[in-house]
Amino acid sequence: MLRKGITQFALADMTGYSQSHISKIMNGKDLYLSTAQEIASALGYRVDYIWPNYFHGYR
Repeated sequence: MLRKGITQFALADMTGYSQSHISKIMNGKDLYLSTAQEIASALGYRVDYIWPNYFHGYR
């Protein structure tokens, strides 16, 4: 994960998503802006830091 020591299971616990959903998201599948914002917030990053250019043009 982006922050050392954060596993998909820990991120799932932090966000309320299942580990399998986190896995899909981190592999570029099933990702929505609202979900990305929740994950980025939980990790303490901006969405564009984690997924550069993925949401280019979204506001």
